[in-house]
Amino acid sequence: YKEEVQKRNEEKLQKMFQKDGTPEFIQRIFTNLGKSKATSINYWIAIRDMLQYMIDFNVISKKRIVDIEPDDMLEIEAPEIQKYLEFKEQSGMSPTTLQTRKNIFKSFWNKMVGTIKVPVSTNVIRDVSYTGISYNQNNILLKLPSQENIDEMINRIKWKKDDFVRERNLVIMSLLMGTGLREHELAGLDLSDLYLDDENPYITIIPKGKTRKQESRIVFLSEEETIESIKYWLDVRSEIENIVDTDALFLNRNGKRMVEDNIKSMFKNYSKKKISPHQIRHWYTTVFSQKYGTAFVQQQLGHRSVNTTINNYMDARLTILKNKRESLENV
Repeated sequence: YKEEVQKRNEEKLQKMFQKDGTPEFIQRIFTNLGKSKATSINYWIAIRDMLQYMIDFNVISKKRIVDIEPDDMLEIEAPEIQKYLEFKEQSGMSPTTLQTRKNIFKSFWNKMVGTIKVPVSTNVIRDVSYTGISYNQNNILLKLPSQENIDEMINRIKWKKDDFVRERNLVIMSLLMGTGLREHELAGLDLSDLYLDDENPYITIIPKGKTRKQESRIVFLSEEETIESIKYWLDVRSEIENIVDTDALFLNRNGKRMVEDNIKSMFKNYSKKKISPHQIRHWYTTVFSQKYGTAFVQQQLGHRSVNTTINNYMDARLTILKNKRESLENV
């Protein structure tokens, strides 16, 4: 599944390059970014916007991005990037987003320094004094869904008369709340990824930034409610006659694999746009850290550093949530 997504995103990126007239030397840099194609798309959107600014404000003496040559990149120095970031903040872009853009530019300049195709010898972004806002507890609080909204969404799913859709959506909620999976990880689950009869039941997923089954990692199913909901869904799934994607765990009404957009649409519909799948990941981190500890949750989420788990996902102030895990049982 992830290989298919990568392929689609690669095609999308190439169409963007073609439409924007992206110079070949920049396309070569993106080839060596080593990021997922979805990330590369976001990188190009940021780089493109910055380059257009440099043209508009005569930093680069070209009329269009397609005309930019490697030597033109020497004209962009730290003060120009500083002015760009300040300009974007004054135009309404959030400091948090701009901090991300600054990091993107730093990575891009590193790649330029490392290639003989571009005469850039130093990473000018290191001298940019602009400081945005990194994710903090206030950001996390905004990303953490309220218990009321979670319960309302679950109840709306239960009201669905279509047995197939209702049971599928309930197990999706249970699995997300019981593991903290990303939506693309859930969409990519195959029947062969389930190990429900193991002494310690688990699933295997392909981690973020990876595309091959050989790179799979284990996510334990620590909650009995989640395991039972998956088993029940497998019984429902076995009655489906028009299955097209036979390996996929989750299917749509046409028998094809559910994809990320299907899962996001499900959340928009049943939560009335109040909850996203990724917010459930924040909920899982905060709630399950109270029960199993941060180290366990870090392993479950696939974070390399426990600091990522603590600083970006867990709101330690909301300890009251440890007493509200009954919503998972209610699924």
